[in-house]
Amino acid sequence: MNFVYVDKEPVLIKALDYLSSGDVWFIDTETTPKDIRLFQVGLENGPIYVVDFFFVKRAPELIKDIIAKKGVVGHNLKYDLKYLMKYDIHPYTTFDTMIGAQLIGLNRFSLASVYNYFTGESIDKKEQFSNWSSKELTESQIFYAAKDVEVLRLLYEKLKNELNKEPTIVEILQKSRVAKVFGLESAHAIIEMGFVQELAKIEHTGIGIDTKEIEAMKKQLQRKTQELAMNFYIKYRIDISSPKKVGEFLENHLNILLPRTDKDNIITDDSVLAEYLDSENEKAKDVISSVLEFRKLHKLQEKLSEILEYNENNRVHPEFWQIGAVTGRMSSSRPNVQNIPRDLRSILKAKDGYVFVIADFSQIELRIAAEYVKDEIMIDIINKGEDLHKFTASLITGKSLEDITKEERQRAKAANFGLIYGISEKSLSLYARNSYGVDMSIEEAKRFREVFFSTFQGIKAWHERIKKELKAKGEIRVKTLGGKPMIAYTFTDAANYPIQGTGAELLKLSVLIFSQELKRAFPSIFHEVANVVNLVHDEIVVEAKENYKEEVSKLLEKSMIKAGSILLNNVKVEAEIVINDRWVK
Repeated sequence: MNFVYVDKEPVLIKALDYLSSGDVWFIDTETTPKDIRLFQVGLENGPIYVVDFFFVKRAPELIKDIIAKKGVVGHNLKYDLKYLMKYDIHPYTTFDTMIGAQLIGLNRFSLASVYNYFTGESIDKKEQFSNWSSKELTESQIFYAAKDVEVLRLLYEKLKNELNKEPTIVEILQKSRVAKVFGLESAHAIIEMGFVQELAKIEHTGIGIDTKEIEAMKKQLQRKTQELAMNFYIKYRIDISSPKKVGEFLENHLNILLPRTDKDNIITDDSVLAEYLDSENEKAKDVISSVLEFRKLHKLQEKLSEILEYNENNRVHPEFWQIGAVTGRMSSSRPNVQNIPRDLRSILKAKDGYVFVIADFSQIELRIAAEYVKDEIMIDIINKGEDLHKFTASLITGKSLEDITKEERQRAKAANFGLIYGISEKSLSLYARNSYGVDMSIEEAKRFREVFFSTFQGIKAWHERIKKELKAKGEIRVKTLGGKPMIAYTFTDAANYPIQGTGAELLKLSVLIFSQELKRAFPSIFHEVANVVNLVHDEIVVEAKENYKEEVSKLLEKSMIKAGSILLNNVKVEAEIVINDRWVK
């Protein structure tokens, strides 16, 4: 392996003159807790340069302008990009071999695992956690650093070839930076690779929290929880926090028959207990509602504690898994800012002089489903701008759209979102109550199913095709509208994967477009005007300077609608915008 350790500025200047000739840089970093120690870089062939930032003090300054015109390839590139952002270094575009490995369906996607998958060989990673702060690095450390770049070269070619098999071509995305620099063809891969840098920015920027409000909420919740637990004990003489004792009490004293595990333990999960809230046994209803309320309050306290744990100067910097599920949906941790209950969202606060521009797609899963299966009636209703939930409610009630009540619309909303995935009558009844706060009997749920599938024949035919293929083959291959391939083994997954997967692509594409629109509108100050700070399935939260909030709001809405028009050819997409200094709609 040909590599050069660079610890003097003249050597770096000469190296950068050579590296400038290539459009694609293969990069990696070795870091201390706060800084980059080594920056490894090479072209597709030729020497690998291991640049020591501790000795070449002007290295970031010298690299910055050149890398801004280069595509970079790395593994778990988000990590490297966040460190580079500390030096105000931003590459032109990105290709992450870890994301590539996930996109082709690998379950293990560390650098060593992906290398082993393609070559059958192993990589020695023992230097990974060595002391990168030491004044003099060992030859072994420097060799290790260079080796990762050599491995990247091989993985890049292998993964690019895999990703370009049977591509889903979206013409406008062929003009993107990712497509032009790396030669990627399939829409889903172009979106995911471009999004790597945007997600690094989101983590780097973080989101503001109101620590005083969090502390006040915690105290209030603690008082409520203690009071509820005490009153429950006085009333029933059992510990409300013990699932075992609650289960035994319900079975032995209230004659509630609960399911059991394989080891004969009573199951008292929230979803199980919620089924008995309609019980005619008033005492059982009181016990169950108290237990569920206690657990809810306890979970809220845990969430507040989690957020405070990661507080850095009244801001948290969560980690996002770009592909956190098989569908491509993201997940979040340290802290998880995607699962904050609506009751607590006011604790997330824009910094002084800024506001949150909060945007979400309107009825997006229904719109994607309508596009995906080409359901003509659903497409027609959506494109005419009619309320699909009121339409469904009117079919059930026989009322005109204008006369549909809020509760009737809410029931229909539960039915629409549940039935596109073929939910059963019983599950729909529970879903309506737990997710939308409305009662729906099994008979009503059955009626909704009958009317829904007799009206939306495209959805019905799609479900029948899934069942037929699963019965014949035991599995079914599905794709998102962006072309992400997945294999499903159950009906639920087969119906869910392409819809939620397309939703994930749509959200990421919206962020990519918004980033470009923002740079066009505010070329020299875009990073001061607005930054995306959170993403939740169909929602984008942007922190915008207060005096630019209207312009940012329009740019964000425009970007989301444009993304919709790229992935959905037949169905209009709408975005709803709210501006607030808290994450509250």
